[in-house]
Amino acid sequence: MYLNYAINVFDEGMYMLSRSSFIQPCISASYRLLMLISVLAIAISGILVALPNMLHQNLVYAQTTASVSIVKGSSSPSISKPYDPSPLTVNTGASVTWTNNDSSIHTVTSGLPEKGDVGTLFDSSLISPGMTFTHVFDKQGTFDYSCTLHPFMHGQIIVK
Repeated sequence: MYLNYAINVFDEGMYMLSRSSFIQPCISASYRLLMLISVLAIAISGILVALPNMLHQNLVYAQTTASVSIVKGSSSPSISKPYDPSPLTVNTGASVTWTNNDSSIHTVTSGLPEKGDVGTLFDSSLISPGMTFTHVFDKQGTFDYSCTLHPFMHGQIIVK
């Protein structure tokens, strides 16, 4: 499309220049070649700039997302399921977003305090009420997590 347009513009320009009797002797073959190369270079650069956008529009990305709620009242040890759902099963490459629906500040930190591997994979730092934390799980496995402020809060993500 760009190339055809560039050639048409070049041909029309050359036709108009050749119609003027005082310019006609000045148009040598090498000058015409130089003009054609210039027009083609501009057309090709336009194609190269537009190509990534054209390709991107036709791609469909498979995105997998999941959500986990830090439930209201989860800072109390009497809550049996502080993270809901838990366990949560997702595919490799899925992003999981935790939302703090409690009135207390929490964390989402990989590992369990009793196992001593806390924070080695991910750590949200403090999540205020109403705020979120997202982590992408790019490896298969079973991942336990907890809240560092309330160590009795446990959750689990299973990545297949």
